[in-house]
Amino acid sequence: DIQASADHALVIFHDERLDRTTDGAGILNEWSLEALRRLDAGAWFDARYQKEPIPILAEVLSCFPDGLMAFLELKNQECVEPLGKLIRHHHAEEWCVVLSFSDQILQRVSDLFPIIKRAYIHHPQADVSDLLNRITSLPADFIGLFPSHMVPENVEPCRQAGLQILTGPVNDMDTLHKILFLSPDYILSDRPDLIQNALYPTP
Repeated sequence: DIQASADHALVIFHDERLDRTTDGAGILNEWSLEALRRLDAGAWFDARYQKEPIPILAEVLSCFPDGLMAFLELKNQECVEPLGKLIRHHHAEEWCVVLSFSDQILQRVSDLFPIIKRAYIHHPQADVSDLLNRITSLPADFIGLFPSHMVPENVEPCRQAGLQILTGPVNDMDTLHKILFLSPDYILSDRPDLIQNALYPTP
């Protein structure tokens, strides 16, 4: 999840507010980057990660491992242009994918940075039939389906439209087994160890 600080630096942070996962309070985009970097963003999860700072996207892109894809979710239009410029600066067009629940945001990415790959995430409470009716007009290269929507009658039209399929979150074996037979291209998970052990078991 990508958000911007008050001075327009892009950081990786899920919530709009700082309260739940840092020792700060208030709305993230009202804080400067310097102030954000002083916050403890790790202790809430485990004492081992005490004093872990909020990650700066530019730093993450500069050391991202070869051979992996970075899926970057945008929630507002204001981040589109700085994110596109940052991806371009790091020559990361081939391994960065911009995700959004908003096709308007993805259309803006397409207009400004057509080479950058885009993924439309279909909301789990939204009508799937509406998605399928406009599947060929989406400004996207990928479609994100929640596991509850991973059934053949939804997946097949997406494939026919030329979209790669990602699904998640997949954090337990029951969900993994339900979606694997549909051969998603990408699986999003908070438990990569579980996914790896299931797909590539150690002898």
